[in-house]
Amino acid sequence: MKFSKVLFIFISIFFSFTKAQELPKEKYYQFSYYHDFKYNNDSITLTVRNPLFAPLRVNIFSDYLKDENIINDTIRVTINENSEGKFRLPAKKLDGAKFNFSFNSAFGDDKKIIKQNDLALPFPKGKMYRIMQSDNGGFSHDSDYSRYAIDFDMKIGDTVTSADDGFVVGVIKDYKYGKEDKQWTPYANYITLYHPHSGLFTQYVHLKKDGSLVKVGDSVKRNQPIGLSGATGFVSGEHLHFNVLIPEKDKSVPFTFENNISSLSLKKNMQIKNPK
Repeated sequence: MKFSKVLFIFISIFFSFTKAQELPKEKYYQFSYYHDFKYNNDSITLTVRNPLFAPLRVNIFSDYLKDENIINDTIRVTINENSEGKFRLPAKKLDGAKFNFSFNSAFGDDKKIIKQNDLALPFPKGKMYRIMQSDNGGFSHDSDYSRYAIDFDMKIGDTVTSADDGFVVGVIKDYKYGKEDKQWTPYANYITLYHPHSGLFTQYVHLKKDGSLVKVGDSVKRNQPIGLSGATGFVSGEHLHFNVLIPEKDKSVPFTFENNISSLSLKKNMQIKNPK
C-alpha cells in the first residue's frame, strides 16, 4: 500500500475519532408543550397545554411580576394529561414589554399515590445479560435521580422492551456519540414511559442513534420492543441504563422485577435471565 494512501486513511480515522469526542452542538428535548401569555392592560392570562398522556407539573416565574408584587414566588401548577390550563393574574398599569416569563416542567402529579407493581425485565424473554452497575454505583448512580437504576451490558443494537403497559411521554433519538466524561450526561438518547396504573415512570437510556421504535403519544404494552440499546451520553461502554422514577422531585426508587427479583438484590457482574 502506498504511503500516501496509508496517510489518508490515518488522517480520516483521526478526524473521525476527534469529531466523535466533541460535545454535540445542538440540545434535544424529550417532549415539547405549548405555553404562552396574553396581556390586555388589566390582566395576564397564562396558557399551558399538556399534550402528554401523563400529568405535567409546570413552574412559571417572572422577575418583573415579583418586583411589582403581583406574585410572591414561582407559580406551580399541575396540568392533567392531554389537557389545557389557563391562569389569570391582575396586571393593571404594567409595562407588557418587561414581561420575562420562564417556564419549566416535570413529569407527573406529585400528589398521586404510587402503587408499585412488579415490572418486566427490559429485554426480550430468553435473553440473559450481566449487571454492569447496580444501585448506588459510584460511576453514575450517585444522585437522587439515578440512585436505584440498574445497568445491563446490552450491546449496540440489542432490543429494549417495555417494563409495563403505559404511554410514551419522552423520546430523544438524535445523538450519535458517547464518552466517559460527565459533560456528556445531557447527550444520551432515551425513552420515558408513564404507567398510569402505578404512577411510575420508567426510563431506558443510552440508546443508539435513531434507536427509538416508538414516538411520544404511543401506547405500549408490557414486553413490547421499544428501542435499540447503544452507548450515547455519559458512558464507559455500551449498555442499557434502566431507571424507575416517581414524581416527587423526579426521584429514582427501588423496584421489583417479575419472579420476585428486587432491584436492591442485583449486584455488579450478576447474570440475569428473562425466562421464556
